[in-house]
Amino acid sequence: MGEMVSERTVRGSRNEETRRRNLSLVLAAVHTAGELTRADLTRLSGLNRSTVGALVGDLVNAGLLVETEPRSTHQAGRPSPVVRPNSGIVAVSVNPDVSGVVFAVVGLGGEVRLRETILTPGHPTPEDTALLTRDFLRTVASQFPPHTRVVGVGVAIPGIVDEQNNTVKAAAHLEWADVPLVELIGQEVTLPVRMANDATLGVMAESMFGAGAGFDDVVYLNGSVSGLGGGVMSGGHLVKGVRGFAAELGHILTNPQGALCVCKRVGCWETEVNIQRVWSVAGEGHVAIDDLDRLYAQRSTAALDAELDRQGDALAAGIASLLNIFAPARVILGGHVGALFEARSERIRDAVTAQALTPHGDEVSLVRNALRERMVPIGAAQLAFEPLLNDPVNTPLFAWGSRPCVVA
Repeated sequence: MGEMVSERTVRGSRNEETRRRNLSLVLAAVHTAGELTRADLTRLSGLNRSTVGALVGDLVNAGLLVETEPRSTHQAGRPSPVVRPNSGIVAVSVNPDVSGVVFAVVGLGGEVRLRETILTPGHPTPEDTALLTRDFLRTVASQFPPHTRVVGVGVAIPGIVDEQNNTVKAAAHLEWADVPLVELIGQEVTLPVRMANDATLGVMAESMFGAGAGFDDVVYLNGSVSGLGGGVMSGGHLVKGVRGFAAELGHILTNPQGALCVCKRVGCWETEVNIQRVWSVAGEGHVAIDDLDRLYAQRSTAALDAELDRQGDALAAGIASLLNIFAPARVILGGHVGALFEARSERIRDAVTAQALTPHGDEVSLVRNALRERMVPIGAAQLAFEPLLNDPVNTPLFAWGSRPCVVA
């Protein structure tokens, strides 16, 4: 594995905890915004200009931020320098799914620098996922400059993650149970590894960089081959529950006379709103999530129209129930349910308004996710970036360059 970056010296302070919090505040603000001027940071942080200048200087010296010449504003007064994340600081995201593993490299600031899917003959095993992560790091190392630094690996799981014990408690579509995946990946790559549910990471990403930005109360739903997942942001905080088990929204029971779910119960929401049922009716086999808009727009048949109507109604009924529980300002729809909403937006909106308690149905906005396929990689990378954002000075970075971050 690459070496830890050599000392990143910063100025001392008589109150290191306050200084650490202020450095975290500045770095997180620039990371989320993509770029800010020093004047923006002064306004957002409530700190004075000299303090902001010193904090920015520390983060620039630490190699985390880059400061550029101010833009010409044609206004009186001295223009403020522009501060951006250092594009050479990256995280690696890993997302095992039923047909393979999706990898990405994401830069500080949420930019997806590279995304690659490695297909497997069947469902990837935990061991497959760990070995493919090692191979991915080795393969793509040469595609990044030698000064690139890696903060860690974020893993997005389509299932229940025990965040206290770093295990996949259950991922039914993958046929995994009680898997110590963080440990398995850690045996192959000497980088910090963190893991969470993929839909939880999706709502995190959309809340920071996408359709949920500016909203403290958000419900996110995503449809994929691995079912219907969800995440909830309430009062600006992720709803996680005991050991991170909360918000398994796809397993809300909606039809007692419905189909058998992979979780062995009957009538889960994800059996009613299900991409594989669309494939079966459309007669096209596996259709990628990114191609669903084309399918729904160009392959209109009576059978497909009826299925989309049925699934749109089932989606609306579930959303109405969630509105009554969480009262979000916004519901964000991604993947299969995003494409379904695009195809049946008026029908779904009308049904939600009719079925939700007043005023929930009238006040909520239903929107498609803004990040599309970048959502889960950005969310998983955010998981890896969190220690750095919380403690910019003391969190190690790892050299990548020409040497992969893997055990020899």
